[in-house]
Amino acid sequence: MSGKKGYHHGNLPETLLGLGLEAIESEGREGLSLRALAERAGVSKAAPYRHFADRDDFLSALANEGYRLLYEALRAAVPPRESEILPSLGRAYLAFALSRPSLYRLMTAPGVCVVDQGSAASVPGAPPSEPGWPRRALLFLAECLARDAARQVGEPVPSADSAAAAWAYIHGLVMLRIDELFPLDYGEPDWEFLAGTFPRLQSRRDPDSGLTGS
Repeated sequence: MSGKKGYHHGNLPETLLGLGLEAIESEGREGLSLRALAERAGVSKAAPYRHFADRDDFLSALANEGYRLLYEALRAAVPPRESEILPSLGRAYLAFALSRPSLYRLMTAPGVCVVDQGSAASVPGAPPSEPGWPRRALLFLAECLARDAARQVGEPVPSADSAAAAWAYIHGLVMLRIDELFPLDYGEPDWEFLAGTFPRLQSRRDPDSGLTGS
């Protein structure tokens, strides 16, 4: 059944996102075309615009899908031993970015995919909305930091500082690696070791940090 005779695809948004994940790695962000993806999906060139307002909207959805995949990769990396949680997460984060460098750059590009600033509904009286995937990834990292802090010093709630420091560290490390910014004549860093070494700030209670899902 040819989509060029009309829109008949039953799961087009997911199909386009799947094709987009492949295309962004082979063609880069600038080379990604909704029309080309529509042709690969076997639908008309106009069909994607029934689901995405424009190319920027599709790129935002693709970045959000990237955060979903990152979140799932981090959850899958949690080991049985509590003492190995942070090293395992760091290595999983690095592995994800190395396997999808163009997607990772898109996910962290300014204005493409923004971490929602809270799950409270904007309409008074409406139920809270689910956190988006970028926020879920941060919340999961914060939760693991809390578990590590509790194991280390008995302090169950990480500060916003510790979560920001951890994400800044692993993101900076990833960008050095995937963009080859580190001068190799200085020596090849042990990226796996570094990815498993999160900075540990002195934990402090911060009930207004905003790092909650509700």
